[in-house]
Amino acid sequence: MQNSVLKFLGLLFFIVFISPSVLYSQSNNNLLLHADSLFQQKRYTQSFELYNSLFESHQYTPAMLLKMAYIQEGLNRISQSAYYLNLYYLSTHDESARIKLEELADTYRLEGYTTSQLDQVFSIYNRYRDLITICLISGFTFLLILIGFQRMRFHSKPYAAWTMLIVLSALFIVHLNFSDGYSKAIIVNNNTYLMDGPSAGASVISIVRDGHRVKVIGKKDVWLKVEWGDTEAYIKENNLLQVKL
Repeated sequence: MQNSVLKFLGLLFFIVFISPSVLYSQSNNNLLLHADSLFQQKRYTQSFELYNSLFESHQYTPAMLLKMAYIQEGLNRISQSAYYLNLYYLSTHDESARIKLEELADTYRLEGYTTSQLDQVFSIYNRYRDLITICLISGFTFLLILIGFQRMRFHSKPYAAWTMLIVLSALFIVHLNFSDGYSKAIIVNNNTYLMDGPSAGASVISIVRDGHRVKVIGKKDVWLKVEWGDTEAYIKENNLLQVKL
């Protein structure tokens, strides 16, 4: 009787929790295969619609992002192409994608695609972000165990370990928040106004076309504060696509 109850509960758990996720994953895989088939047949518009539905449900692959960028460039939607190519580079750190972005910028005279030393440092950091997280957590855990062991075994106060723990905690906080202060965005609408303040009544700094890339450094209401060359400006949020996965 008890075994029957356990089997029933196990089956119920599978039906409620496991089965929907398996079916959902299989459905997405089939959708991706169908989209890839359409892409190979050069039915780009139809394949993009399927890719986009997967992307909007946060299901994507680097290869899919690259194909979406290719399709949008073919349709002369440069800002959209740059957006997906940026996402592809963010997920793979493929140098050929960075070179392609610079070529697009040269061809269409777009600003914000010059790679600085800080960009290179951030790219390397982002590539090993998960490994850094694991190392910091491991170090934090080790120090906690060490502190507890020294207090129990030797009844001493491990000041050095506590100091290292505080330093490691500070590094971990910086690590968690580092990328938040270094996000980029693509201007996606033509005749986008760059203002000198977060208000429609502020002075206009410039009116620019789509495709430019800016660094986002802040936000106020519906306005994003960005770097435009050596100037700080404000752009309405709906004129930008932030490069985030």
